[in-house]
Amino acid sequence: MKTLPSPSFTIPKLGIIAAPGWIDPTAREFSSLSNQVIDIAQTIMPPVGFDYSFEQIEQVEPHIETAAQLLKEAGSELIIQVGPAFAYFNNYTAAGARALQQRLTDACGCKVILNGVAVLDAIQDLARKRVILACPYYDEQWKSRFLTFLQSVDVVIEGCQTFTEQGLFASQQEVDARHYHFSEKEIKQSIRLARASAPNAELVLVGGAGLRFLNIIEGLEQEFGVPVVSADVALHWATAKALNIEITDKHLGRLLRSIKPS
Repeated sequence: MKTLPSPSFTIPKLGIIAAPGWIDPTAREFSSLSNQVIDIAQTIMPPVGFDYSFEQIEQVEPHIETAAQLLKEAGSELIIQVGPAFAYFNNYTAAGARALQQRLTDACGCKVILNGVAVLDAIQDLARKRVILACPYYDEQWKSRFLTFLQSVDVVIEGCQTFTEQGLFASQQEVDARHYHFSEKEIKQSIRLARASAPNAELVLVGGAGLRFLNIIEGLEQEFGVPVVSADVALHWATAKALNIEITDKHLGRLLRSIKPS
């Protein structure tokens, strides 16, 4: 049951920027993490007809800023953006992603959390250097661009695998035709194969917010004996910390379990 606020309590107001052409589950998922009442507004990042080409992603800053300003005008006190690639591939460095987040925060007059920066912060918080990377639905070009970005991060990449490289799908066309709809069984199988390929890795890092991990991360971490960082859970973690929200369920992975509200 949600906790009703006292007269002196202000309900947190969260704004969410969803990726173009994406019915985003972040608001529903985050609302389920805590008993606290939260007001949530959401908008979709423009432009219409966004094609997810690297050329468009590299020019995305004004569109994120527009969406963030709309949410700020609606009263949002914290704004989060879904989809780590928009931070990764805007400048292709960790420093560039953080600088983009700061420019957006300055432009809006309230804190903005980019999904990609939330992932960087999660990696830093866990302090693990040897990383196995799983990019299940990425094609070869997206995988290459992500690896380029990770060269700016203080980690050692033990390997990187996709659905097609693992033989779980016959072709990238078959992967793309799913439109990010993959079963928990398929996701687990891919992550397990990636982990098995790098037994010395200290962290499993998953690329892309199109895979959702809240329901499976605890079991995978117990199975692997190392943390898993996924884009969705990293963003929930960063959001809960920023809003000082207590996570009710203590079985959602190490990141969410580590939050200690003041």
